Amino acid sequence: MKTKLLLFLLSSLLLLSSLLAACQRPGVEGSGTAGSGDSESLPTDTDDGWVDDLPEDLNFGDAEIRILYPDISLSDIFVEDPGGDLVADAVYRAQATVEDRLGVFYKLSTLSSTRDTYSRAVLNSYLSQEDAWDIVADMACYAGAIADDGAYADLRSLPYLDFTKPYWNQSLAEGFTVDGHLYFCSGDATVDYLRKIYCMLCNTKVAGEYNITEDLQQLALDGKWTSEAMKAFALSVSDISDPTNVNRETDTVGLLLPERDHATIMANGFGVKRYEQNASGVYECVFGNAHAVDAIQWMVHLFNDNPSCIGTFTLASADTFRIDHEMFNSQRALFVTASFDDIPSAYSASYGDFVVLPLPKWSEEDPYISTARVIHLASCVMRSSPEKEMAGAVLECMASVGYSLVSPAYFEEALKVKYNDATPATKAIFDLIRSTVVFDWGYYFSTAFMNNKLFVYTPILNNDLSWASLVIANKTQWERGIAEYIDRLAHVEDEYN
Repeated sequence: MKTKLLLFLLSSLLLLSSLLAACQRPGVEGSGTAGSGDSESLPTDTDDGWVDDLPEDLNFGDAEIRILYPDISLSDIFVEDPGGDLVADAVYRAQATVEDRLGVFYKLSTLSSTRDTYSRAVLNSYLSQEDAWDIVADMACYAGAIADDGAYADLRSLPYLDFTKPYWNQSLAEGFTVDGHLYFCSGDATVDYLRKIYCMLCNTKVAGEYNITEDLQQLALDGKWTSEAMKAFALSVSDISDPTNVNRETDTVGLLLPERDHATIMANGFGVKRYEQNASGVYECVFGNAHAVDAIQWMVHLFNDNPSCIGTFTLASADTFRIDHEMFNSQRALFVTASFDDIPSAYSASYGDFVVLPLPKWSEEDPYISTARVIHLASCVMRSSPEKEMAGAVLECMASVGYSLVSPAYFEEALKVKYNDATPATKAIFDLIRSTVVFDWGYYFSTAFMNNKLFVYTPILNNDLSWASLVIANKTQWERGIAEYIDRLAHVEDEYN
C-alpha cells in the first residue's frame, strides 16, 4: 500500500502539472461536464475531495475485490504505468484512491469482449455455480439480455449505492428499475460510458466556405438546433458532380451518417421511442404513432430526395468507415454524426476545425435527447458474490472518484486539449449533451424480448414510406415481448435470491 500511495502522489503531481499547463493556455478553461442525467457541472475538486456519502471510516481491511472487465476496455480502470498521459494518470489515481479510501485491493480479470459472448461467459460462470467475480462491467444491451437469468444482484438492495447521485445516470436508474429492482446501471465507474455518448460534429472550414456565419453552438444552447435548422444548413452545402451518384472521395455534402445505426440515434433525438408507459404503468408500443411516422418519413425524404444528405444504411465495413471519416477530415462534409470516442480517433485529423453539437431535436418546443451506444459498459454485481456489501461500496466509490478524477481528465484530453477548444460554449455543449442522455427499452433490449427486424435505417435504405403498417402488424407481438420480459425481471428475486 505504501508503494502504491507513493506512486499515487507522484502521479497526482504529474496530473496537476498537466492540468495547470492546460489552464494557462490562452482561451482554455478548466474541464467540466454535467453529471450523468443531471445538469450540474463536474467539479475538479470539492470541499472534502469527494461527492459521495460513503462513511469516512469505512475500511475493509485490505480485502480483495474481484473485478471482471472486457479485455479491450481494461485501461478504463487499470493502468500499470501512467507515463504522464492525462487520462492514464487519472485512471491510476482513481484506482489508488478507491483502494486507499476503502482498504481494498483490485483483483482484475478480463474476457474477450466479442459482443454477447462476454455476457454469455458471465452467465455460464454463474449457472456453473462458480464464484469468480464480485463486480462485472458488462455491455448494457447484453447485461439486459441475461439479467432475467439471475446472474446479477439487485443493486438497489446493496448498501452504499446511491443512484440519486450525479455520477449515476438517473434516466437509466429510474427507467430500468422493475418492481423496485435494478440489475445494472451506467455512470462514471467507467469512462467507457462517456466514450459511447453520441453527438454531432460541424466542420467549421466547410461552414466558412459556404458562408454559414451563425454560431451553431449558441443556436443549440438557445434551444433552436432543430431538425429543420439542421436540414436548412445541410442543404446549403453541395458540391456534387453527379447528384444521382455521390462520389464520397471527391464530392462535398451537407450531412453524413457513417453508420446505419446512426439513423436510429437521429430518430431518438427526434423523440422517436419504441415503447412508452401508459397511465397504468404498462409499456405500449409507440413506434408507429403519429410523431414516429412523421419523423421517420421526414428522414426517408431527407436522405433520398437530397443528394447533399447521405449515409451508410447497410452494414459498414472498414473501407466505408475510412471513406466516410476522410470526407469529414478533408473538409467535404458539413455535419457528421459521431460518438465521443470517434473524436480522438476517427476525426483526429480535424482537431480545431470542428465544433461539437448535440443531436438536433424535432422542434424548438421539444427537449434535446442524447443517448449512448447500446454496447457501452454498465456496472453489475454478481449474485454469487459473498462480498456484496463490499462490492456495493467499491462500485459507489469507483463512480464517485471517476466522476471527480477520470471523467474531467477524459474530457480534457479527448475533447478539449487535443481539440484545442474549451470555450464556455463548448463546455456548455458537453454539459448539455451529457445531461440529456436518455435510455429507451426498445433500443437497449431488443435482443432480450423481441425479434424486431424493422430498423430505422431499413425504410431509408429502401426509400419506403410504408414501414408504419409493418409496425402496426407487429405491435401486439412486441408488446407481449416486453411484458413477458418485464414480468421475468419482476420475479428474478423470488426465483434466484
